[in-house]
Amino acid sequence: MKKVAYITSGKVGIHRFTYNEIELLEKNGIEINLCLTQLNSGAWMPNERWNINVASKYKALRQFFILLFSKKNILSLLLEAKKKKILSYFFISLSFYYDLKKNNINSIHCQMGDDKLYIGYFLKRLISIPLTVTVHAHELYQRKVYDENKVIKELYSFCDKVITISDFNTKIINEKFGVEKSKIEVMRLFPDIDNQNYVKDKTKILIVANWVEKKGYSTLLKALKKLERDDFVLWIVGGNILSHDSIDVEKLVEKYNMKEKVAILGSQSSPMIDIIFKACDIFCLPSITDYFDDGNPSEREGIPVSLMEAMAWNKPVIATNHAGNSELIEKMLVEENNSDELSKAIEYLLDNKKEWKKMGERNVEIINSKYSKSNIEVLVKTFNNF
Repeated sequence: MKKVAYITSGKVGIHRFTYNEIELLEKNGIEINLCLTQLNSGAWMPNERWNINVASKYKALRQFFILLFSKKNILSLLLEAKKKKILSYFFISLSFYYDLKKNNINSIHCQMGDDKLYIGYFLKRLISIPLTVTVHAHELYQRKVYDENKVIKELYSFCDKVITISDFNTKIINEKFGVEKSKIEVMRLFPDIDNQNYVKDKTKILIVANWVEKKGYSTLLKALKKLERDDFVLWIVGGNILSHDSIDVEKLVEKYNMKEKVAILGSQSSPMIDIIFKACDIFCLPSITDYFDDGNPSEREGIPVSLMEAMAWNKPVIATNHAGNSELIEKMLVEENNSDELSKAIEYLLDNKKEWKKMGERNVEIINSKYSKSNIEVLVKTFNNF
C-alpha cells in the first residue's frame, strides 16, 4: 500500500472536494497521512479514522534540535528559509517530519500551489521522496504568485509532477511558469453528492429545538438506537443557548454511537429553515418535563411552535403527551421519557409511508382551523379595548 503525506490547510475545516478526494484515494488503496497547517472548526472536518497531523511549534522546535545531530543539511535549509523569509514554512515542515518518517511515507502531495508549497519543498529536501502539487485556479490568480513569479517557477520545477484541474490551467502553468507539458497532469474535479448518506434513499427525521433538557434529545436518540436499521437519518436543527438546563447534543450523539445516522445542521433561520422543513419526511419532538429537586416542574413546553410549523408544512409529526401538545396533535403522541414507545411510533411511520400524506393533510387542516395567523386578533382586540 502506498503511503502519501497530503498537505493542506484546515483554516475553516477542510474543503468538501478535499474530503471527497481523500475518501476516494483511500478506497483506491492509498493510505493518507493528512498534514494540516492549522485546524479550525468548519463545515467539513477530517474523518477521525484518518492519520491526522496538525502543525505544532513545540514539535517543530523539538525536531529541529534532534535533526541538528542527524541531518547534515538542516542548517543550510534553515539559512535558506531565513534568507527567503519563509521560516514559518520551514518549521511547519519540521513539525510533520517525524511522523512522516516513522510511517515510511512514499511521497508528498501539497494541495496548494502558492508559496505554501515550500512546506513540501523542505520535506522533500529532508526525506528525499517525490513531491507533487495540485494547482487550483485560486493560486494562479493570487497577487503574490504574479509578483513572485520566479519563486513559483522554482517551486514548480522542484516538483516531480504538477497536477491541475483543467486544460485552461495547464496552458497558464506551461506558458507563465515554464512547466513542461509532459510534467503536468490534468485531474478534473468531480461531484460526490451525499457521500455521508444523509439524504439519498433515507427517511429524513427532523427535530428543530434548542439544546436543552426539556426537548427530549436523549429520549429521541435512545429510541432511534433501538431501531437497528439504516434507512433513516436524523437531522438536528438547533444549538446550545447556554442556559441552566443546556445539554451537549454532540456528546449525546457520540454516547449513543449514532454519528453515522445523525446530521447536525446547526441553528438556522428563514429561508433555510423552511427549506429543511419542506425536505424532511417526519418531524419528531419528544418534549419532557424537567423538575426541581422538590418534585415541582422547573421546565415545560407550552405548545411548541416547531410542531405547528412542521404540521403547516404537511408533515406527519411524533410528539409526547406533554403540556398542551394534545390540544394540537391528534396523532401520534407517546408518553414522556418513554424511548420504547417513541421507537415503535417512529418505526410505524418508517414502515407505513402511505400514512404520511394522510397525516400531513390532516395536520394542515388543524393548523388552518385553529392555529392560523388570525389568532393575532385576540391581541388586537385587547389593545383596542384600552
